[in-house]
Amino acid sequence: MSLSEEKKWSSVALLGALIVFIGLVWCTTYVKWTSSSWASPTRYLIPDQTDELSTLAVLKSVSEGDFRPFRSKIVKRLGAPTEANWNDYPIIEEIQITFFGFLSKWFGLFAGLNLSLLLGHLLAGICFFVVARYLSVSLLGSFLGGLAYGLAPFLFAQSPHHITILYVWHLPLFIPVWTWVREEPGIKIGSKRFWCALGIGLLTGVHNVYFSYIFCQFVLVGAFILFWKNRKKENLYASLGIIGSVLLGFCLMNVDTWSYQWSMGRNTNVLERQYRWLEIYGLKLVDMVIPPIDHQLGILAHWGRVYRAQTILADEGSYLGIAGLVSLLLLLVSSFKKMMKKSSEALPVELFQILWIFVFFTVGGINSIQGTLGFTLFRTGCRYSIVVLLISLMYAVQKMSVWEQRYKKRINSQALSSWYACVAVIGSILIFFDQAPRSNTEEEDSRIEFLVQSDQRFTEAMEAALPAGAMVFQLPVMSFPESPIVGIDSYNHLRPYLYSKRLRFSFGSNKGRESEKWQLALAELPIKDQIREILAKGFLGIYVNRLGFKDQAAEIKSILKSMGFPEPIVSKSQDLMFFDLKNKKSD
Repeated sequence: MSLSEEKKWSSVALLGALIVFIGLVWCTTYVKWTSSSWASPTRYLIPDQTDELSTLAVLKSVSEGDFRPFRSKIVKRLGAPTEANWNDYPIIEEIQITFFGFLSKWFGLFAGLNLSLLLGHLLAGICFFVVARYLSVSLLGSFLGGLAYGLAPFLFAQSPHHITILYVWHLPLFIPVWTWVREEPGIKIGSKRFWCALGIGLLTGVHNVYFSYIFCQFVLVGAFILFWKNRKKENLYASLGIIGSVLLGFCLMNVDTWSYQWSMGRNTNVLERQYRWLEIYGLKLVDMVIPPIDHQLGILAHWGRVYRAQTILADEGSYLGIAGLVSLLLLLVSSFKKMMKKSSEALPVELFQILWIFVFFTVGGINSIQGTLGFTLFRTGCRYSIVVLLISLMYAVQKMSVWEQRYKKRINSQALSSWYACVAVIGSILIFFDQAPRSNTEEEDSRIEFLVQSDQRFTEAMEAALPAGAMVFQLPVMSFPESPIVGIDSYNHLRPYLYSKRLRFSFGSNKGRESEKWQLALAELPIKDQIREILAKGFLGIYVNRLGFKDQAAEIKSILKSMGFPEPIVSKSQDLMFFDLKNKKSD
């Protein structure tokens, strides 16, 4: 076997080990070793993770044929008495979501979601490893970097409620493109690099727009830097073409939304982005350093709890982990040494990229200035911590490779192999204990099982009481999406839809259209008048979340009883009630 073939098979073997290790860590963290455990969610009804229910509802709609990419999205069993319109709210990740939905159709709703989450981690580690090898990073560096990125705390923090944010697997592909556009000879139109960059741009455009934004920024900045050096317009045009491919992907994913709004008129109320969220969720250095409250090491978890008990602003998992922090520190120290030596060697580009991210997305940064002018789309600047981690890790493993080459000749091959194995094992253990969150306690798992079974049996009881296709009105009246009320999170009303097979529910159609405003008007009426209106619309049942009422819905229960309706079915969790409207007692 030639040396090149040996290196190839070594890369394949180590990549396989990386995949296995990430998979084992994920399954260990969430205790997914049996078919029954895979059919259970990793989290359920967590107050600050209510988006999990909307994610599950979208997967359910895919499995029932109501959600398809590039097509009108009308969910037949939501939004009664009509059907839920999901065309107004822009969803860019339609291709990925459709795939996740098919996994849920094949394996079950929760199992499909779990598989999708695991796949996000695996793809992130694989892509980092492949890109690192392309950049001539050593096998050891590629493995440890892929492990740190594939098990990034950011990914765990987005699980399971922000699955499209978790899918950052493609971000390592940005690094070669950013290098090509800013360094000689640049990218020539029609070259292999050009077509590859166009493909990466198109791929980026069909993923979350947050990362498309930073990709385009650095492509544009890098292109102007090279243009400033050589004044060649061809490279600048090529870079603009790359940005154009991102926009093409973005437009393809929005064509259904734009065409719907073109025909039906613009809906300005469905997507609300207030300026204050830019400050609340801005990028903060302190959040990159402070461990999460579910850290496996008690002392670090305590540090995180103490900090978060005092902070005013929020975060979405910015902790870089020890590997990420060491990598960032290495970049800063190396840059500082070069400045002190006044070396003619340029400072690392990675330093300026990270500084750009901080200046742009930190609290009160350029993104906030844009927000004051009405551009508030990128309200969660802390999400760019994963880009900081990526840049830092890739810089560190490249440095590591240089050190390996430097000391390779001084150590015999047997000692070198032992050193590699030792570093790989220690690094893997450190990454596991530092970056993978604490597993649920038995009490937490029992709580999840209890809530899931409660919702499932409650829904089954509704379906047993009503004929197929019957409509159930949900109280209190809530708008959709992103519209919580006191006591109830934004998507809590989606719970029965997840388990139902044949009922229709009033909640779940995009707000802002005239057809949806009747529910808001109904909510202003006295309870008796509301019930009469609900009956007149043809609803055969009323679903009540008691947490949305100051009196725990006692008044509604009393009035329905006085009108001759039977006692409600109550969920085991005690927060849900169902009134059968078709079985009114005779006067």
